[in-house]
Amino acid sequence: MTPANHPAPRPATPGTRPRKPPILLLNAQYLPSSRDWRTAAGRADTPFRVETFVREAQQAEAAGIDALFQADFSGVNRAGLRSGPPLTVFEPFQAAALIASATSRIAVMPTVSTLYTHPFSAARSLASLDRISGGRAWVNLVSSFRSGTAIGIDRDVPRDRRHAQTEEFLHVTRRLWASWPPAANEPDPVTGRFVRDDLISDVDHAGEFYTQSGPIDMPPYSAAFPFTLQATASLAGLQLAARTADGVFAGTPTLGAARALRRVLRRETRAAGRPEDSVALLPGSFIQLVGSRAEAEALRRAQRAGAAARGGRPALDQLRARFPRLALGDAHPADRLPADLLPRDPDEVFASYGSGYLPLWDLAREPGRTVGELAVEVALLGEHARFLGTPEQLGDELRRWYDEDGVDGFQFILGNDFDALRTQVVPRLRGVPGPDQPHHHHPPSRTGTRT
Repeated sequence: MTPANHPAPRPATPGTRPRKPPILLLNAQYLPSSRDWRTAAGRADTPFRVETFVREAQQAEAAGIDALFQADFSGVNRAGLRSGPPLTVFEPFQAAALIASATSRIAVMPTVSTLYTHPFSAARSLASLDRISGGRAWVNLVSSFRSGTAIGIDRDVPRDRRHAQTEEFLHVTRRLWASWPPAANEPDPVTGRFVRDDLISDVDHAGEFYTQSGPIDMPPYSAAFPFTLQATASLAGLQLAARTADGVFAGTPTLGAARALRRVLRRETRAAGRPEDSVALLPGSFIQLVGSRAEAEALRRAQRAGAAARGGRPALDQLRARFPRLALGDAHPADRLPADLLPRDPDEVFASYGSGYLPLWDLAREPGRTVGELAVEVALLGEHARFLGTPEQLGDELRRWYDEDGVDGFQFILGNDFDALRTQVVPRLRGVPGPDQPHHHHPPSRTGTRT
């Protein structure tokens, strides 16, 4: 059994393959963060109540969202705690198991740090979750997000070796998963074996980072290893994902940046010997829903006015500091953009500096734009895409990113109005009826075990 929640594929253009429907991930913190905790109603959805996340998962499942994504962070962010709810309250695997028992289709995706978790521990936790959920376990793999101030484990892995360490981690974890195949759980009365232990194989791995001799001791439910997500902003990270992942979580604040990153991802996936669409690009998005188009336009004007007020020479200095490869010379804010502002080859810039430069090709394309105007637009950009508008506008815009070959889906990180997101935006993005009408559910593909 694999996670479902996909509508039937759209009819294909003659001579082309039908494209998979968009994959949608919901950050578990969306619902509690979308409420104003200063109000009694907002505090009713407190992140300290597991019922908040169970209800969120049930409503997301009804809307056709594919997976509930649970981030995990080490250490205490005191400043963040003063301004809003904590991002981690429940241990991800425990919460995922409880959520899985209260749902039937949506996948549950906890986060695992490859730097601070042993492959054996990760494999048995995933196997247990996969069995509890009936094959709906997915996993988000990270090396580390920030220093493990509360972990108490010293992993002396140089930064330039962390991709190699993560790749070996996945290799061992997948070997462990495959070491106890589902067929071993079929009793054989003829030989008197309840478990076919002859089908359980040793791993016998001795590598640079890990040594693992025996098999997993907790049988997975599924033969296929769970859908694996990795976050990256670098070429080396994209190459790692092309070899080992099923999805990439990345920051692409503009559609042009998403297209560029997806093109590189496809190229690297082909180079890794896999079909180019094997790895889905699932960028993050922040959602701001409003009641009318006039309100949306007023908010956009206010945001630009605020950025322009902080513009001028300080904004230009920040632009230079943030993007040293821009050919700005001694330009002033009122000057037109230089013709050679950007290097000719965006792939070369991405290889050297990561994905941060990719949106600039979009922003610098507008005719007649000044250096100061570019600095203001860059100041408005975040790491992830920000969508502002009515539910109809956002549903159409998200769908445009998908239809115009920029993304394979989205992760909804944070935003407002969870109810409108699930009942109006998601159905419009999917092009299917609302949650009170029937959906057609088709699972996203999952990889087989790779050893």
